[in-house]
Amino acid sequence: MKEKLPVNIDVLKWARTSLSLSPEDVAQRLSKDKHEIESWEAGSTSPTYAQLEKLAHEIYKRPVAVFFFPSVPEEETPKTDFRTLPDTLVDELPPEIIKLYRKAKLFQIYLDELHESAKPVGISMLDTFELNQNSQVAPITKAIRKTLGISIDEQSKWRSTETAFKNWRVALEANGIFVFKDAFRNNDYSGFCLYDEKYPLIFVNNSMPDSRQIFTLFHELGHLFYRSGGIDFRSRETVRLLKGYFRNIEVSCNRFANEFLVPQEELDLFGRKISESHFKELAERFSVSREVILRNYFDRGLVDANYYEQMVAKWAEQAENKRSPGGNAYYTKKAYLGDNYVNLAFSKYYQNKITLDALSEYLTVKPKYISTFEHYALGVGMSR
Repeated sequence: MKEKLPVNIDVLKWARTSLSLSPEDVAQRLSKDKHEIESWEAGSTSPTYAQLEKLAHEIYKRPVAVFFFPSVPEEETPKTDFRTLPDTLVDELPPEIIKLYRKAKLFQIYLDELHESAKPVGISMLDTFELNQNSQVAPITKAIRKTLGISIDEQSKWRSTETAFKNWRVALEANGIFVFKDAFRNNDYSGFCLYDEKYPLIFVNNSMPDSRQIFTLFHELGHLFYRSGGIDFRSRETVRLLKGYFRNIEVSCNRFANEFLVPQEELDLFGRKISESHFKELAERFSVSREVILRNYFDRGLVDANYYEQMVAKWAEQAENKRSPGGNAYYTKKAYLGDNYVNLAFSKYYQNKITLDALSEYLTVKPKYISTFEHYALGVGMSR
């Protein structure tokens, strides 16, 4: 009879219920019978270490070590982090989004370890700027753009939304805002952010078009300037259902993103024609989506709600039809983690400050595949 692992059954149950998963859900993911999962949680049997690793990394999105803790750890919850959303909405977050939230919290822990608890930049943007419901958005976005060192003229030269996202990501990370991507497996959510004085981060849904990902970056940046986590919902209907303070915050973050990416005074230079070709021209000029341009028109009363909704639905369908299948898994992993984070993790390994197993955990890549990932991510081969 195999020896039982000394896992804490209370932690095992907590990890599952914190994601609103049933024993059946977990059993299906592991290709097991639900009675085996229940047996683990009752303490009659235990998972193997390999099964525990799969539970931790692929299903519960938690470090393996937590299952050996003497008690259930205290931690912040989505309600704590997403203070600018009503509890009823947070309570309805689906398991796949909760798992990504847990993954993001884990990345904050990793960032703290990799930076040895030091602040990554001397003065971050969150030390300098703040938003509230009385803020004048245009002057703030001008000042932030100056801090990032990216003018409208430079932005207009990018031409590609893929290039634009990469450039914005580099600029934000250089100023203390960490950006990660993932396949959300639920396209009702474009992204979310978690506030922290040292390691604020933005998680972006990689399944969205690049232009939508760019908008999400700045919508979430708006939430961070409110000193809170937030969520970018794909559907405008969700925002319309919000009331009072909660609605005002979401509208404010949308306005912030719009004004930052397409300043009103710049847009005024191109006239007010209402045509798809004009919207396309402006979208290319500012390296944003046509929806961002049209949203500016709608907010200024230049088009009505019916026209806006009709065009947005049409463009969304076009974008869905153009989506291409996934490519190399290692390039995808690099895109999810970002050059800054990948380089940081490998540099700590090269300096002998972390082990191969630790590097594997930080990168969420199994040790036996680290060499291959290094080749694709850094263009080199492992030297040890």
